[in-house]
Amino acid sequence: MRVVTPIVVVAALIAVAPAAATKSTSTTTASVVDTKSWCKAVIDANTRAGTMKDKRFLAPSKITPILWKKVVDAAVSNGGEFIALAPGSIKTAVTHEIAYYRHIKANHYSTTTPLAPMTLADVKKIMDFERTQCGITFAT
Repeated sequence: MRVVTPIVVVAALIAVAPAAATKSTSTTTASVVDTKSWCKAVIDANTRAGTMKDKRFLAPSKITPILWKKVVDAAVSNGGEFIALAPGSIKTAVTHEIAYYRHIKANHYSTTTPLAPMTLADVKKIMDFERTQCGITFAT
């Protein structure tokens, strides 16, 4: 019941050639920017939808049908942006998540819509990223 969820861990080798070192540095900087931008987009969208407060997702029992619809609509209408902002380590998982939200909307917001193409591994990858890189917590 999250919009996007959201780090490319870039291993920067100290290269002998200055050009290689410069490239590694810019890649690392781009990854940090992608992470910050993606986390901000996820936090902002979920806060606006009412499914998050103070970087903490509401408990699933607190997600009303109205909040569910808001978050699905936000994911569908902004899916391209969320995918574009997603760091490489979660880009495939985010792409699958957006496809899942599109299926939910096409299925009249049914909470029983099958996950495919999203997998439980995708869900774990996104949640781990949100927790470790975005500082997001999850209510139980």
